[in-house]
Amino acid sequence: MEVTELPEGIRQSKYLTKNDLVQLASCERIPEEKELFQMRPVPEVIYILDNYGHDFELFEKEMHLLAAQEIEQQNPWFALKLLMVVEYTRESLV
Repeated sequence: MEVTELPEGIRQSKYLTKNDLVQLASCERIPEEKELFQMRPVPEVIYILDNYGHDFELFEKEMHLLAAQEIEQQNPWFALKLLMVVEYTRESLV
């Protein structure tokens, strides 16, 4: 996948570097919405939802920062899933 194929909200992140975006683009595809349900039991995601779910901008920031940590730990697929939770949430708010 090319960086340009990533959703705009990910490409224009204030919290991800160009190198992070390249790592994300190394994934074969964008995860489907149904695949994101696997993330429910992740403690960090539950914490972010509980503490920042009421404010989309804070929620987005915390999820992007968590994704950056996952990329640093060589987990780009999981990071992309985290970021797509944000993107699907953004879509539902429109």
